[in-house]
Amino acid sequence: MTKPMKFNARVFDESFLDQCDARIAAFYQIWKSKCKDGVIPSRSDFDPINMVCFLPGITLVDVNSETKELTYRLVGTNEVAVLGKDPTGEAVKDNFHANSWDDAWGNYGHVINKKGVAYDDSNIPNSNGVIERDQTVFVPLSSDGKQVNIVMAYSIQQKMVR
Repeated sequence: MTKPMKFNARVFDESFLDQCDARIAAFYQIWKSKCKDGVIPSRSDFDPINMVCFLPGITLVDVNSETKELTYRLVGTNEVAVLGKDPTGEAVKDNFHANSWDDAWGNYGHVINKKGVAYDDSNIPNSNGVIERDQTVFVPLSSDGKQVNIVMAYSIQQKMVR
């Protein structure tokens, strides 16, 4: 990445709801509604037909339970545009959009290890080098309700007003 990104906020609790875009909040509320009795929802709890308006900004990342390696399972069209390519099937470590792997892992690691939400609000260069405001919420998914096997992220981008 040629231009560094600037963090506006990184939040690991629901306080991000006071500052995020309404679309991020709506996505998070859908995820939260699937959390029954404190159990992390699974991928199958989400019907894409009911989430059509979110699909371009959704990314699903598979988590290897032994190595914690991350692989893009699905990347929405808006995210492909930001990255400048479709990294589906590739390692996140080789295709992240952050200043460093440590920055990227800060969000993924929290979601995987703490089984909690991560919110990131940053000014980032898109694939054309234009700085945009990028808000992303990362949430855990689990096939057994306990161990995170997928991180689902939803991102929106906004043109920076000068």
